[in-house]
Amino acid sequence: MTLRVTATILIACVVAWLLAGSRLRVVGDGVEYLAQALNFAVLEKPSVGRKDVARIEAQVAETDPHFANWHIAPSTFPGPDRRRDFIHFWMYALMATPFVWVTRALSLSPLLAFTLLNLILLGVAIAVVRPRIGSAATLLLFASPLIWWIDKAHTEVFTVALLTVSMALLTEKPWWALLAAGLASSQNPPIAVLLPLILAHQLISRPERRRDSRLWVGVAAGVLLAALQPVYALTRHGTVSLLLLGTRPGIPAWSEVSAVVFDPSVGLVGNAPLLLVVALMAAARAARPIPNRVARGEIIVAALSALCFLFAFGRAVNVHHGGTPSLSRYALWLIPLAIPGLHEARERGGRIWRASMAAIAAVSAVISVAYFQPSIGENSREPTALAAWLWVRHPTWSNPLPEVFAETMSRREDPVAPAFTAGCEKVLVLSPGIGGWPIPCYPASVPAFCRVPRTFCYANRQGTTYEWTRAPGRLTAPLEVPTEGRWTRDMEVHIRELYDEWGWPGRDLPSATARLRQGVDVSASLFGTDRRLVAVLQHIGSDARLGVDVAAPAHCALIDASSGATVARFTLADSGAASDPAGNAAGLGSEVPVPAGYDVLVLACTLDPA
Repeated sequence: MTLRVTATILIACVVAWLLAGSRLRVVGDGVEYLAQALNFAVLEKPSVGRKDVARIEAQVAETDPHFANWHIAPSTFPGPDRRRDFIHFWMYALMATPFVWVTRALSLSPLLAFTLLNLILLGVAIAVVRPRIGSAATLLLFASPLIWWIDKAHTEVFTVALLTVSMALLTEKPWWALLAAGLASSQNPPIAVLLPLILAHQLISRPERRRDSRLWVGVAAGVLLAALQPVYALTRHGTVSLLLLGTRPGIPAWSEVSAVVFDPSVGLVGNAPLLLVVALMAAARAARPIPNRVARGEIIVAALSALCFLFAFGRAVNVHHGGTPSLSRYALWLIPLAIPGLHEARERGGRIWRASMAAIAAVSAVISVAYFQPSIGENSREPTALAAWLWVRHPTWSNPLPEVFAETMSRREDPVAPAFTAGCEKVLVLSPGIGGWPIPCYPASVPAFCRVPRTFCYANRQGTTYEWTRAPGRLTAPLEVPTEGRWTRDMEVHIRELYDEWGWPGRDLPSATARLRQGVDVSASLFGTDRRLVAVLQHIGSDARLGVDVAAPAHCALIDASSGATVARFTLADSGAASDPAGNAAGLGSEVPVPAGYDVLVLACTLDPA
């Protein structure tokens, strides 16, 4: 048995193991593709008729019970014949339809049809690209975060596979490259930019191809496929694409364009750093003078495509979308664009490059299998390890788009302001009077440039003070402002004085000094130093009780955040018993009675030195 066959069997076994451990489920926009495929499976049109709505909704609910209350109407747009179209195009679903027939005949989940289609697309892409860039680079590209989407009814594998074929064959067999690019752009229109770029590359670097009929057949086929969505959308809805409803006009800011690459939470740098490093190394090596103008043309095509893709990504309204563990789905489009650089680096790199490539690819594959296996949950890897480290340890180094930070910290699809890290190291605030300061963070004074209406600013803690900076990007959507969980204007004055008096520490409380036990009818957050602790109490009910264990006797006061008045004073003994200054027990064990009738109370304690 050859090494290649052994490696193929091993990879097949790993993929089978990954799929066996994952539950088929609908994520992100996958419900649209599932509904479209179910409609195609009964030989219906791409649009959904009124008589088909109930049938499709019932089949979707049966496929994934989490969508039992999902309805077609809010997710679609009516055409002139009153039939409804989903915002995402139907090409991917159409390709999955034959597999839906197979799964239906075998009484299997229709979601398995998309898994089969994805596996075939991946197999074709790998077979095409491996001879060009080698096994190690192929492993790097495909044993990547792309793994997570293998069993999902989502277009990521479809897009990456077709872009891979296009980039791998754009010189040797451009007709197939044009066909693949056209098919990919039928689902995602920005990819159509590859069609003129591939044609220009051929006419300049291979002038003899002008008389090759296969090239022009490829151009015609690619253009025809790319035109499907615009023609369909114009005919039925008067726009070139319903996807434009999810974009913003104007020129995107650099922070919006670069987020899918450099954002530590949703970008490649925080999710596939080794892949990004290798791609940059290959680009740097390929950027040196290349005598072969064909190779130069390939790299130019990839670079111009990347710029066009990034511009399109920067116009998207929903930057922090679902249907991913963490990495932006858009970032996956960039992976195949590394192929020309990897090919040139392989040709000119020699044994050192190939050995380094093999080692890096192996490490990257292990990391991807561990962190992006299909079984892990949607948005479950946020914040990434890099984002958490930056936002807590070095908050000034990274100021992401407000939507990314707010949704990552709140674990909600709808962004919420204010948003903050657990220790208040990094706080996103919306101009005062709208967002306010979050409880329990120190309500620092807001600079004038952050008091402009609808302005987002980051307060990045430096020691016990904050450094302010305006949040990057444009406002993508109105952020939800909670009515609770933030200091009111009246509270801010008293809390600022209290925190100043008690030496607001600005860091999490060491676990050896004090800890909160589970509260009853009250919620609390605790922070401090080895000498001082502060616990902020919210949602105080009529039978509120709180347990606090301390490592040394603590002299405490309960303070009303709204008025600044002291409600009670007592001492917590290091045994955990609460007592008043006369030594009378104030509670059972470490239980601290909490009086009702207050919105927010602050428990402030000073611990005796050892």
